[in-house]
Amino acid sequence: MNVALKEWESVIAALASGVQICLLRKGGIIEADRGGFHLREQKFLPFPTYEHEHLLLLKDEYKRLMRPGCAGEIGITLVCTVTDVFTAPSFQALQNASDFYIWNDTFLRKRLDYKPDLPLYCILVRASRLQRPQTIPERPSYAGCKSWVHLTEEIPVDGAIPVLSDEEYGARRKALLEALR
Repeated sequence: MNVALKEWESVIAALASGVQICLLRKGGIIEADRGGFHLREQKFLPFPTYEHEHLLLLKDEYKRLMRPGCAGEIGITLVCTVTDVFTAPSFQALQNASDFYIWNDTFLRKRLDYKPDLPLYCILVRASRLQRPQTIPERPSYAGCKSWVHLTEEIPVDGAIPVLSDEEYGARRKALLEALR
């Protein structure tokens, strides 16, 4: 597999630990001219980025998930499968679901207020750990404020092990969807 979706390193760590199963996406600057974020793939590799990641946008108890990257290298540890995609509800509904993600209210406001004409999508994903995490070189083609990256390398995803069991994922998904109502 060589399709990757850029996401904060701290969010990838939250996916890897089972703390979080959702992503909020509006798209990068490049996508703003094309109508915002589009879910191109139902399965992708989370590509760690530190762009726009900031301690002030994380809940205090999750600030420890923010780690410095290794210059020149990108660590790929997970593969994600999309289970649900929908337009994010109101700020209040997102606050009601705050037990299901690591972001704080400041982040939610910033996401909702950024380019208000573009929809904010909530994407529920089932994360699985790669049997062999991969370290790939950082390439100029991966840079830029864009959501999707096509890797030069082919990353093997066969045999990836789900972070959460079917029952655990189903229960978290159900509880998150109920909290967002």
